[in-house]
Amino acid sequence: MDQAVSSTKPARSFTIAEWCAMRRVGRTRAFEEITTGRLKTYRVGRRRYISDEADAQWLRERESESLNS
Repeated sequence: MDQAVSSTKPARSFTIAEWCAMRRVGRTRAFEEITTGRLKTYRVGRRRYISDEADAQWLRERESESLNS
């Protein structure tokens, strides 16, 4: 029973509702961010998901904007 254990963190994705709750952003604002291309998503069937990396990128860009203003 020699199983390889991955030391990397498994990828995590969020539904729109989960992401909104986590970032305390309204659903309308989330879809504005998606429409403008500031928040990347992917679809599986009819469901839309936001990857952990897309969330991190979105957060970094918002923090950068706030430092520059």
